[in-house]
Amino acid sequence: MKFNRRQLGIAAAAGTTAACAATGAPSTEVAAPLAVIPPNAKRVPTACDYCIVGCGYEAITWPVDDAPSAEPDPADWYAPAMHTIADVDGRPHHVVVRPDKSSKVVNVAGDFSVRGGTLAQKLYSKDRETRDRLTMPLLRVDGALREISWDAALAINAQISRYVLDRYGEMSWGMKHYSYQYYENTYALTKLAFDAVKTPVWAVHDKPAETSDTPGLSAAGVYAFNSSYQDWRDSEVIFVSGVSLYDAKSILFQDWVAPGGAKLIVVNPRRDLTASYAIENGGLHLQLIPGTDTALHNAIAREIIENGWEDSAFIAARTANTEDIALETSFRVEEWGQTYDEYRAFILGRDEHRPESAAQITGVPAEAIRQAARMLAAPAKSSFMLEKGNYWSHNVDNTCSFVSLGLLVGAGGSPGRVIGRAGGHQRGMIKGGSYPIEKSPDKYGEHPLGLNVDRWVTEGRVRFMWVVGTTWCAAMGASKHLAEVIEILTRHTGPQLSNAVFDGADVNVDAAVDVLKAKVDALGMVLVQQEIYENPLSELADLILPAAAWGEADFTRMQGERRLRMYSRIADAPGEAKPDWWIVAETAKRMGYEGFDWADGNAIFEEAAAASAGSAHDYVALVELAKERGTSGHEYLRSLGTEGVQCPIVRDGDRLVGTPRLHDERFSTKSGRAIFMKGSWERVAPVQATLAPVGDELWVTNMRVNRLWQSLADDRRIPQRIDRYPANVLEIHPDDAAARNIETGDWVLLENENVLNHQGQPHTARVRAVALVTDAIRRGVTSTYFNYRADIDQSANCLTSGQVDPMSPVYRYKLGKARVTAVGPSEYKASMVRFAPNRV
Repeated sequence: MKFNRRQLGIAAAAGTTAACAATGAPSTEVAAPLAVIPPNAKRVPTACDYCIVGCGYEAITWPVDDAPSAEPDPADWYAPAMHTIADVDGRPHHVVVRPDKSSKVVNVAGDFSVRGGTLAQKLYSKDRETRDRLTMPLLRVDGALREISWDAALAINAQISRYVLDRYGEMSWGMKHYSYQYYENTYALTKLAFDAVKTPVWAVHDKPAETSDTPGLSAAGVYAFNSSYQDWRDSEVIFVSGVSLYDAKSILFQDWVAPGGAKLIVVNPRRDLTASYAIENGGLHLQLIPGTDTALHNAIAREIIENGWEDSAFIAARTANTEDIALETSFRVEEWGQTYDEYRAFILGRDEHRPESAAQITGVPAEAIRQAARMLAAPAKSSFMLEKGNYWSHNVDNTCSFVSLGLLVGAGGSPGRVIGRAGGHQRGMIKGGSYPIEKSPDKYGEHPLGLNVDRWVTEGRVRFMWVVGTTWCAAMGASKHLAEVIEILTRHTGPQLSNAVFDGADVNVDAAVDVLKAKVDALGMVLVQQEIYENPLSELADLILPAAAWGEADFTRMQGERRLRMYSRIADAPGEAKPDWWIVAETAKRMGYEGFDWADGNAIFEEAAAASAGSAHDYVALVELAKERGTSGHEYLRSLGTEGVQCPIVRDGDRLVGTPRLHDERFSTKSGRAIFMKGSWERVAPVQATLAPVGDELWVTNMRVNRLWQSLADDRRIPQRIDRYPANVLEIHPDDAAARNIETGDWVLLENENVLNHQGQPHTARVRAVALVTDAIRRGVTSTYFNYRADIDQSANCLTSGQVDPMSPVYRYKLGKARVTAVGPSEYKASMVRFAPNRV
């Protein structure tokens, strides 16, 4: 299966008729003639808002009532899906957001994904489905949401925060927000939480606590995004673990991985398009039982060691000895760091590492394990790519055993031989302070861990919670239980606001705050939500603050190869929506904190440069050079277009030099040498047994779909997108389906009566989905889309445990289970082609 670069991405984004043709959905309309782009249209660089790849785009705007001043350029083409009408400086404008055809990096020559091809349709438009954006602050009174002024909203937010902090302390004041939505926002949020409030009750969107996604890599000295995309193209073999590479990051796959011709070893319970590609191009698909990655990694390592296929020269020159390991302060290195000799003895000393034994554990045939070892063996240029299917099960052991397997064959620190994440979101986190881990009561042994915020909330210890741009609770483990507890704390504990707190059109701030004070004194919790659309969490919020998003302010961040770019303002935010950093700053000032007097986003960007120094995000040189040239950091970065520059950035005289790869000379350890990390199936096995299906239960893991993004906040407002996936699907093997009288197109009920909540107690959870019977999923395993709409009971995270990896507080999202029963034919049964996956 060979791909034309554009073949996989263009058709479904090219407009209503083309999209329907590509998806199998019926076409009911003909695209209207496209407006001509005038030569004097304004053009600014931006980048895709979706996956980690971060393709470069240009945004083009011109007034609706301005006629073109010259003949259009026939080459100035765009698809209908790349166009919308939005206000710019209060005046209706045509807006086109299309891939940068001049790009020489990332999406070379203007390739693009299905998601990126509809970026313009994200923007607020009074005439499109985005018309339901939040436009004014909302206060819940008498059970309903009512508009209030910004002055009142900020005063309420600040005063109830101040009350909770003064009376109950920082352990009762919490914040939950994204990690990816731009340096300007994350710096402001964390400066308030860490530097001002000094609370450990803080976590980002997909984790209940402050921790690393890939602690094994971090402890080994491997930064998760250390490579360039060119490294994947230059590899000869790539071990792809736990990532649907095409579905989740199509441009990385079709522009960088596939053209390089590397043989892929795909580890996934599903035979997705990437696995099919691997099989047809000389690679392997290791279709393992969910959660058994550690056993698989160690068995491949044993086969390599027993045959003398390890990279001895690399190991001797670039991995740690006993003295090197003693320099480290990480407790994970202290507990599980090893020299090569220690690692070798561990791998050879355990029976479960024999291919035949590992086959019994993983479901992967012993000969396939041996074949994977032969393919990865030095001197092949082997690289190792992992993502959530790997680390969202047994987080520490999987990532430790994964990085050690890579180091064994010389990967990690040279061109075409790298170890790292494929990535999820782009890298938008610059912290405005240090997380106060010393205040967290959570520990592994005597070692402090980040506080598990979800557990802390369900224990009733939080009086104020500020949630910014995340689908908490639906995106967490044991999500049904978490939502039920939060509903009790917010809607059914203590007094609730009534219309009596209003003086005419606006709220009486003092009266409203008095009621909220009484609520927290009665052990209730005030919930403030900062969002762009209402979602299920909005039903529990006391106060909702409308945020400006991508394209509505100037923002910055870097993508999966650390390329820093400008995400330019394109159009007006709806109504009175404001950037998240502005809302934080205005609240912080009213709480009495100093250091939040930023004139604009650029002021934050330049201040945050100091916090980036010495890290993989380091852009100090850019800000320094901008000042020397008499311009702002934002404007200088904008002048670099969609290419940007790879961080960390250094100077060579009056020019900036990016860093293509981080570990060419040193790993991120005190000695500069990488450390073998012990990932133990012996430690994992008892936990795996408690999570495994029993009786007629099946594993319920989750997947990504190329045409959908996260919670569908945008997708459900793009008609051709939601028509393609109007309901969640459950992939189920034909044998499992036949045993339950399930056919493709049936509604099925997934029920787990023993979901452990955040205190380790069992409860029952149920979701529904439409069955898709396919032999692409292994027997005993089902798969459903991650975080499909929680408002219609189709989000399957409620079936996963609320217990986290005790060594690194990460949920085991990939290890849900349920009893699956047929309910009856769905309304989609006659047109199930629309759900058909991208698979050969």
